[in-house]
Order: sequence, then structure tokens, then C-alpha cells
Amino acid sequence: MKILITGIYGFLGTHLANKLAENHTVFGLYNTEKDVVFKKNITCFNQLDLVDIVPDVIIMCHAAVSSGTTNINKSALIETNVNFTKKIVKKFATIKSIYVSSVSIFGNQKEVVNEQSIHNPETDYALSKLFGENEVSQNPDSVIIRFSSLYGNGMKENTLIPNYCNQALEHKTIQVWGNGSRFQNYIHISDAVRLIEKTIDYKSKISFPVLGVSSKEYSNDEVAKIISKQTNSAIDYINQDNSPSFHYNNKMTQKTLDWQPEIELEKGLKQYLEWKKK
Repeated sequence: MKILITGIYGFLGTHLANKLAENHTVFGLYNTEKDVVFKKNITCFNQLDLVDIVPDVIIMCHAAVSSGTTNINKSALIETNVNFTKKIVKKFATIKSIYVSSVSIFGNQKEVVNEQSIHNPETDYALSKLFGENEVSQNPDSVIIRFSSLYGNGMKENTLIPNYCNQALEHKTIQVWGNGSRFQNYIHISDAVRLIEKTIDYKSKISFPVLGVSSKEYSNDEVAKIISKQTNSAIDYINQDNSPSFHYNNKMTQKTLDWQPEIELEKGLKQYLEWKKK
């Protein structure tokens, strides 16, 4: 099978390309080239107009992302997450397409979020991802996957997990804002890749947005304590944190695609810490 991955040099794109290349012919599309060595030879294009192959599947991992300490202006978000997505859909209008989206489109919810929860985008980033979903949905053979926080080897350094890990490894003290009671969902990169593989192989129409989350949420305090235990570090509680918590239920996704997350946070963090020490 020929598979085109957009945003191939990103965190998810790189892991996905290496895994899919074991059994498929993988091509990549990128905006900014990075020093990435793939396990197998992969042909990559730096412009959509240069893509001269007709793939069997397109996986859209490209994204302008505002997260952690990184903020991107609204026009840049729209250009990448909406306009560029629209161009891809137009070029490959009948090709099976998988669009990587985000749980941020749900915004703050009082109830547990599931596949059919209402949209409530509260940021420009979340709104741009929802608009991107709408563009992809013009293709009747498309699937939306909304992921929670991806983590693992090679992840960006501007979010909570790498921040805690860096503090632990460099200073032996982890600073947790408030009492650490904020809950978040983290899905390991290998579980995310397996979910995309299941989506590629699924032959029937998936009539709902797939929810790519792990089976359990962790508070910031729990994350810090796991890292503290694995690095023999102290925890320092500072300032206040009024950030909202998030909880999810993706039983529909798990049942339909016969997929379950396998990497528990303790194991995933241990692997990540070992990788960072190298």
C-alpha cells in the first residue's frame, strides 16, 4: 500500500513513518526539513504540487500547534490547519484520508468527553483544527482522529511532561503549580500509531470521530510523583493553578477498531526518561 504522510518530520509523523514503512511504501510531505533519519528509505516532498504519486491512503499529521509555551498567531493557524488542509483534500478528493485532530476542539466540558460530545473550541488553535476537520469531511472516505496529549521519545520540549522530566534530571526538584490537582489525559506515541494503523486497515465506514485517548487521566501531582520516584527527585509546590481538568471515555473507539492503549504512564515515562539520559 502507498501511504502519504503530511507533516512527516513532526513528532507523530516520524514515528508513524518508521512503523508504517515496515509493511508499506511510505511517502512524506513537509514544510520544514529536520534532521531526521528514517529506518527505511522514504521519498519526501517539500511542496504539495511536487507530489507525483497517487497514494492509497493519506494521513494528515501537518499542523501549526499552539501548546505549552508556544503561541502561534491566528493567521498562521488558519493557513496551515485550514487552507493547506483544503488544498490536500482538493488534490486527493477520492483518496482515503485520515486527519489528525485534537481533543482541544471540545474545550472545557462539565461531563466526561466521548466521541459524540459537542464541540466547544475556546482557542484559535482549537477552532482552526475544527475547521480543518470540516474540510477533510468533504471527502466521504475520511476519518477524523482526535488525540489527547501525545508523549514519548522525541516529543516537543514545551509541555508539562518534558518540563517535569528536565527539572528532575537537571535540578533534582520538580516544580508543580498549585496542589497539582489538574487532571489531563496522555497517550503514548506508540499507542497513537497503533490506532492509526487500525484505522487504515478498517474496511467499513467509520461514522464518528475517533477518540484517541488513554484509559486513565492523571493529575499533575501524580505525574510529578511518578517522575520523582524514577529520578529520586523532590517536589516543590508553587503558586496557584486554576487550569481545568479533562476526562474522557472512548469505549466506542476501542470496540469499533478493536484497539486498546497498552502503554501505561509509568512505563512510558520510564522509557522517555531513559531516552533523555542518552
